[in-house]
Amino acid sequence: MFVSIMIGVVILTVFLSSSAHSFKKNGLNNANKTFIYNNTYLYDNIIDVIVNDTTTHILDFTEMPDQLSVFPTRVHVSTNDTNNLEYPLFVTAAQQKGVSSWELPLVVPTRTTVLQFNDMARTLCPHDAGPNITAQARPTLTLATSSPDNILVKIKLRRVQNFFVDVNKEITLNVTPSSPKYYYFSFDWDPLNLTNNNDPSYLPIFNKKPTSVLLMIDSDDDVCAFVSIQNNSCPVFDNEQDMLYQGYYFTMSNKGGITVTQSMFPRGFYIVFIVKESDEDCTGVREPGERGVWDSRSRVKTFRFRAVEAVSYEDYVTGSLVVLALMLLVALSGPIGTAIYCRRQAIVLVEESHGPSTSRGEPTTSSSETVPVLTQRDSDLESEPEQIIGSLPMPLTVARLSRACAVVQRRRSNRYFWSALTVAVVYALPVVQLLFTYQRLIYQTGDQDVCYYNFLCAHPLGVLADYNHVYSNIGYVILGLVFMAQVKCRGRFRNANNQELGIPEHRGVLYSMGLALVMEGLLSGCYHLCPNKMNFQFDSSFMYVIAVLCMIKLYQSRHADVNASAHTTFMLIAFVMAIGCLGMIYPEEWFWSIFTILHLVVCFILTLKIYYVDRVKIEPSIALRAWAGLRQHGWNAFVPSYRARGVLLVVANIANWVLAGYGVYEHKEDVARHLLAILLGNTILYMGGYVILKLIHRERISPVTALWLILALVTWIVAAFLFTDSKTKWSQTPAQSRNHNAVCSALNMLDSHDLWHMASASAIFFSFNALLILDDPLADTPRDLIPVF
Repeated sequence: MFVSIMIGVVILTVFLSSSAHSFKKNGLNNANKTFIYNNTYLYDNIIDVIVNDTTTHILDFTEMPDQLSVFPTRVHVSTNDTNNLEYPLFVTAAQQKGVSSWELPLVVPTRTTVLQFNDMARTLCPHDAGPNITAQARPTLTLATSSPDNILVKIKLRRVQNFFVDVNKEITLNVTPSSPKYYYFSFDWDPLNLTNNNDPSYLPIFNKKPTSVLLMIDSDDDVCAFVSIQNNSCPVFDNEQDMLYQGYYFTMSNKGGITVTQSMFPRGFYIVFIVKESDEDCTGVREPGERGVWDSRSRVKTFRFRAVEAVSYEDYVTGSLVVLALMLLVALSGPIGTAIYCRRQAIVLVEESHGPSTSRGEPTTSSSETVPVLTQRDSDLESEPEQIIGSLPMPLTVARLSRACAVVQRRRSNRYFWSALTVAVVYALPVVQLLFTYQRLIYQTGDQDVCYYNFLCAHPLGVLADYNHVYSNIGYVILGLVFMAQVKCRGRFRNANNQELGIPEHRGVLYSMGLALVMEGLLSGCYHLCPNKMNFQFDSSFMYVIAVLCMIKLYQSRHADVNASAHTTFMLIAFVMAIGCLGMIYPEEWFWSIFTILHLVVCFILTLKIYYVDRVKIEPSIALRAWAGLRQHGWNAFVPSYRARGVLLVVANIANWVLAGYGVYEHKEDVARHLLAILLGNTILYMGGYVILKLIHRERISPVTALWLILALVTWIVAAFLFTDSKTKWSQTPAQSRNHNAVCSALNMLDSHDLWHMASASAIFFSFNALLILDDPLADTPRDLIPVF
């Protein structure tokens, strides 16, 4: 029995001894843990500490001189590279009202690899003791680990003496993913409430602070980074995951900026710089790499930033009034020019004798010559003329293609306006709702990457984050309304119901052009509430409408009865918008191939329609007829019967081939701009060709019309230059778009895109006025003497 008891005691002793050793090995036995306390450590000295599972170090600090205590403390901690990931080192900094803790090595997983950092640096929150302080308390640091092996820890505490940002003072800093930095800006004169007892040689110099500042940030590195603007409260979120929960933030690579007002942060704000673990968010390209642990010492980014005074309310008022005055001046030129022109025309038309208006080399025919029969519906007499295959009478006059009565023509024309108004209302309402939702999203989430502003020239006002780019669209609205008023007043100066004289006016199309200009201003303003890739179509949609309506107006002038109906026209515009939307969603090679083929096919069909005055059927047999004509006439088949029209159509086709080739060569995501270039380019070409054909046919162009054309040409050139000088690129990532940002170039309030709004609105208005009176010298000319081209 005794032997059995002794054996049991031995076994129990061995078991307890083994268990104790096991607990000690796993760091669970705290009975033998030693707490080492020392309060003699100094700031700005590197301290070496050995830590393992049996020792916990508690460090207090002191500093000389004491005046530097007005600045916050920055903690630097590094360990040896042999530190085991299973036994991290825990660093705890206890302050007056809070505790901050970190662990080393710092492990950051990415999609392709794992980043490991064996050093870290953190700035302790300077407002831990309250918003108004005269000194930053020195923290107590605790170092602990469960590692059975010794870990060599190097620690250094220092004061951040350039922590307080002053106006117009540039600060340079280096940041890594494990060592973020932040700085403080206060709208007060003296954010520290310093007394006269402090030594001024150690204190920051605080100038009078503005109520709004523009932060301008630059970097020569392409390393992707986050910049966060946060309120002056503790804790400060200086890591990538937590910073999303407070303030405003954005990505940047080489350039960034944001305007911050005192109403956003009445007690000041922190500017936090965080380097991301990869560049994917800035480049939009997933980085290749093998999974594993990577010691990333190369992701060091150098920032330079400064806070400059943003525009004052006086600048807001001045810029707004100047824009309004310039647009009103342009608007007044329309009615004044029209009044002078109409008075001059009343005098000239009395003295002018009318003669035939034909082109050189084309025989003149009487109005009794046989014309094609035009079929009409018995109900409303509004059907399109019957298509006829074959050669056209020489010469073809407006009288032959304007057979419908004035009531029918007016009804057709008015359908354009009501169709345009219906499209405008139905299209605009959801756009306004969506864009205001985007605007609220910015303030709720703080994500500045949602909208593509020129942040270096985006001035907030009230609920508008980018007031100047919204307001500069006022020119479209004013000029569109003025043009509609001009069309309304023209009824007093000419009799549009006379079917024997002059060019049919089609006021419904003119009203639609003015309405489209107004809607362009409203939708462009809505777009600039939050410009980005998915809503750029809202900005350009009514530019498409304007371009198409201008071409319809030019074509209707000489082809009143063979023109496309309002329903066909707006179905075509809807199809163009759908193509633009599809191109922004799928900007791949297959789309550009299909789009280019479609573009060239449409050009070919329209060439035939325009040359043969819509009297040729596009059907499979057309190729056989063309081949038969080529065999019969040989190379003479390529000699056009209407030479002037043929030459201009050849020039237009060459221009469209060049545009198509440019689109294929560039192959960018910006399909909407390419579509806009095609439509506006063809509109300008058509208008120029129309003027040239008038001169070829010896039709008079009044001096006022020539002035409108010159003004339109000059402003279109200026507008094109400003349009290409883009300060944002929504087809790129937000960080890449910020690299194009630039400060305001006019009145401290406007950039090149604001000036584009003003220039393009003026160019369109001048073009509208030229179209309005372009054919007025023919007002008393019989229509059977006015040629078709």
